[in-house]
Amino acid sequence: MIRIQTALLFALTLACHHVYSQTVEPLTDELSINIVAPELKPLIYNNVDRKAEGLLVDTLKNVSKNSSLKINVTVLPWGRAILEVMNGKADAIMPALYTEERAQSLVFPDHQLINFYGSVLIKNIDDDFKFEGFEAITAKKTIAKVRAVLLGEHFDEAKDKGILNIAEVTKLEDALNMLLLKRVDLVVADGFAAYTSIKALGIEDKISIMPISTIAEPSFLAFSSQFSSKHDVNKIMSIINQFNNPDQYKQILPTH
Repeated sequence: MIRIQTALLFALTLACHHVYSQTVEPLTDELSINIVAPELKPLIYNNVDRKAEGLLVDTLKNVSKNSSLKINVTVLPWGRAILEVMNGKADAIMPALYTEERAQSLVFPDHQLINFYGSVLIKNIDDDFKFEGFEAITAKKTIAKVRAVLLGEHFDEAKDKGILNIAEVTKLEDALNMLLLKRVDLVVADGFAAYTSIKALGIEDKISIMPISTIAEPSFLAFSSQFSSKHDVNKIMSIINQFNNPDQYKQILPTH
């Protein structure tokens, strides 16, 4: 049975009202921003009424309440969400890790929206596999991951060599169910999202978690080129971060 060690969530119940230490001139006119986002519990998800909820959504509601920015969040699968922004049908997508490829079609502000920590690999409890780095994997493994998850050059190199077979899904819960059915060998995820989904599915005694990294991974509110040509996205991000600290969502750290 796995043991999951809970790290402090920086006063989680108050996190969404934490004020980040920045001072910027307010926008003089009201500005509406339509944001699309993939489901990432407990940060972003749809409630039973199909309305966006979550810790990050709560923060943006606080921004809307206390500034000239009026933000609407719609939960969509990652592939559809990013197409909506690239085609100018939505103003921005969150959270988005920076890559040179994405920067060709999206505009990334100077400051991040959220820092992720602690990517993890998840395996079945009876699997004796030990993770010592993607570059150390010799036997071929099938890994399920949410489409938006990026894991760096060693992961990409192992994938390119054919050592890793990747099964992409829209929801982490789908990946975990594939693991339990032994349709995949491993699941890769952000530690925070993994902890939440594992608890929700009640499978703590069926899986084991192996940390990959505890290095901060900045993730952004990335804007469409159309929106960015009309508005100062750095100023918008500065206003948002008056009510948001990128570290306030620091994840629950899992151990195996």
